[in-house]
Amino acid sequence: MTKLAQTLGLTEFQTEIVSTVRQFVDKEVIPTAQELEHADTYPQAIVDAMREMGLFGLMIPEEYGGLGESLLTYALCVEELARGWMSVSGVINTHFIVAYMIRQHGTDAQKSYYLPKMATGETRGAFSMSEPELGSDVAAIRTRAKDNGDGTYTIDGQKMWLTNGGSSTLVATLVRTDEGADKPHRNLTAFLVEKPSGFGEVVPGLTIPGKLDKLGYKGIDTTELIFDGYRAQATDILGEAPGQGFFQMMDGVEVGRVNVSARACGVGIRAFELAVRYAQQRSTFGKPIADHQAIAFQLAEMATKVEAAHLMMVNAARLKDSGERNDVAAGMAKYFASEVCAEVTQQSFRIHGGYGYSKEYEIERLMRDAPFLLIGEGTSEIQKNIISKRLLADYRV
Repeated sequence: MTKLAQTLGLTEFQTEIVSTVRQFVDKEVIPTAQELEHADTYPQAIVDAMREMGLFGLMIPEEYGGLGESLLTYALCVEELARGWMSVSGVINTHFIVAYMIRQHGTDAQKSYYLPKMATGETRGAFSMSEPELGSDVAAIRTRAKDNGDGTYTIDGQKMWLTNGGSSTLVATLVRTDEGADKPHRNLTAFLVEKPSGFGEVVPGLTIPGKLDKLGYKGIDTTELIFDGYRAQATDILGEAPGQGFFQMMDGVEVGRVNVSARACGVGIRAFELAVRYAQQRSTFGKPIADHQAIAFQLAEMATKVEAAHLMMVNAARLKDSGERNDVAAGMAKYFASEVCAEVTQQSFRIHGGYGYSKEYEIERLMRDAPFLLIGEGTSEIQKNIISKRLLADYRV
């Protein structure tokens, strides 16, 4: 493990898993990340190795072929993967949100059908809420599923920003149904949509147009998803309970926010590692720049921020594992860790000077990856909205 971001109270098995992932990152991910990222190439060999390690089944119960580990274990592994290359951690992020939602809210038949294949990585999950004109207003979703009255639904609409949209084979998607509820979010339903990997019209009525070109977060595919007369079965509804999709998705998003926090910590740790190494190798005015107080103080600030973010992430994961409400803890961790990641990456970039602007140096990639964490799983403003509402309720005068 890194010298920063130590986690107390881990079991021997947790320590072994995290250590194994770290060694894998050092040997297999970091040496190849630059080339793959600059070419925007899907890291198939790395993904195959992750399948062999059992990482796709990390949080899936043992009865379904997984390792049955906690969210904390998963988050610590994600932190290590993101330290190597953030896109690699993104491969398993949406997969685990979907697996978690099925585990928590699926029927016995859905659990038995999906989870064993998800544990091996044979089935790969993607998570779909956002739409082109939607932003963070989830309750305003327009994609609609019409009940045909014969046990089927017809879905029409457009979804946006699907991580693993092309490479996945199972998409949990939130759409509008007519449940007659007076509150918009109670008319939302989560469907489990099976499809082959690839692009174009992958099944009748369902099209994945192609990869979206992005500033960073490359290698992994981010796509749109277009429904045009797609026929779904009533049994495809998560838990076979229409109108519960908003609550099911928000439960999954809490896992996602811990994940984004962990990714931010991983990127922040790597930015610090690069800065502290470079500061001892680069000399000005007759001594390493680390010996200049201006640089030494920056390193101290960076390390302190990363350490604090890590502790908040661990706390949010442990709260979720305990069954306690963790929306505020997850929101705080996601907000703080993503902002810290952006700040620390910027500081590392400045310490590198002109070399930080070169694509030969790893910090250039981190500078493009970090901004995604400010908006993924809800912007910092959304997190502050969630946090403030709970605080005002808890401290009501």
